[in-house]
Amino acid sequence: MEALVPTAALEELGELVGPAGLLTTASDLARYEHAPNRLSGRAAFVVRPADTAEVAAVLDWAHRHRIRLVPQGANSGLVAAALPDGTGVLSTERLRGRFDVDVTGRTLVVSAGWNLDEINERLAADGLHLPVEVGSSPSAGGMVSTNTAGSHLIKYGDVRSRVLGLRAAVPDSAGTVLDLLRPLRKRNEGLDLKQVFIGTAGAYGVVTEAAFELAPLPASRAAAWLAVPEQHLLDVLTDLESRCGPALSAYEVVSPTAVRLLADHFPQLTHRVPDSGGFLVLVEVAAADDQADDLLTSGLEAATDRGLLTDARVGPAHHMWEVRHAIPEITERMDPVLSLDLAVPRSCIAACRADVVAQLALAYPHIEPIELGHYGDGGIHLILPLPEDIAADRDAVNALRMFVYDIVVHRHGGTFSAEHGIGPKNYDAYLRYVPEQVRMVAGALKSHFDPRDVLGSVSLR
Repeated sequence: MEALVPTAALEELGELVGPAGLLTTASDLARYEHAPNRLSGRAAFVVRPADTAEVAAVLDWAHRHRIRLVPQGANSGLVAAALPDGTGVLSTERLRGRFDVDVTGRTLVVSAGWNLDEINERLAADGLHLPVEVGSSPSAGGMVSTNTAGSHLIKYGDVRSRVLGLRAAVPDSAGTVLDLLRPLRKRNEGLDLKQVFIGTAGAYGVVTEAAFELAPLPASRAAAWLAVPEQHLLDVLTDLESRCGPALSAYEVVSPTAVRLLADHFPQLTHRVPDSGGFLVLVEVAAADDQADDLLTSGLEAATDRGLLTDARVGPAHHMWEVRHAIPEITERMDPVLSLDLAVPRSCIAACRADVVAQLALAYPHIEPIELGHYGDGGIHLILPLPEDIAADRDAVNALRMFVYDIVVHRHGGTFSAEHGIGPKNYDAYLRYVPEQVRMVAGALKSHFDPRDVLGSVSLR
């Protein structure tokens, strides 16, 4: 969608945000036009408001001039939801005026532009953290708008479960700013309106501040890579949960194909994992006392005694996570690939995975799937390296995508988007799998908050 912005309108926008708030030259726009997995877009301009009042003014400007804006935080998403298509970008990176920690209440009220790494560096002095583990550093506003989950969901939940409140500006012609920011754990006053802005990628408004519930930093952490036979992947998980309880903080499954990629590209890391030739599992325990090592060791010994695993390598948690994060670094450089983010009820994950792999082998024998799974929450990241004939045909790529989605959604009761959201790459799936009644309600909300449809990379109408 090409944004033809009249010169007078652009000058007016510049007056609203000042010289530092508006970028128009190609060299300045470039870093807002590229995202992970070799995704790219094209920006007509980038506007960078510095506070909530400026965000509201920018949205009012977009409404009056009917100019589409794509909200963008740290631009670390994987479905192009924050990338422009000839449209304007509304970057939240200058929204950094607030960082209020309540140590007693274990809450943080923070402006949308602060990034996860910065947040946790500042919180560490108080023995607290925002417990999100995604291998990148998304912005606070971006985490809210995408409902970031990640590898620690099994212990801490997703961002939705951490958001106590938020402030959001909407493009409704009235300059409305919804103040839903009070950091209350208990609030039963009717409609929980903040949920409209969580996980909806800025379709209804721009989150400018958020209130999060924090968690105490664990006193000790222990991690290990395990060699687990495929038939016991869920058995080891449930066994460790029963023995480690809420201290079990991660359970990450890596397929044999992914392990081979690791050996090819990062051979210096392979001594940290068992040499099994099969599935590997990264398990982490985070304890409130100094007993994480003992807790993990006893859990692994019990699983070994039951014949559920064949080998283990225990080491410092950050060393073990370096191995896990190295694999997405490899797949993000692979081109062309189709990256899918799937989830099913946890008890169905083994059957679903086996079904998808078997059906792909029959219908697409030249594609060897690469799998990374948050088995603890029922999630599978499936990366499919594409043959040239499929990669060159957009319809063929979409047919492959729907082939996998049909198996996951229709045969195993799952979803086509576990974490990554909608965005242009998943919009066809949204229309195909989300019930019409749900889409009608989403469209009605869109019409209310954004009557001229000026926000977001896709329309929810």
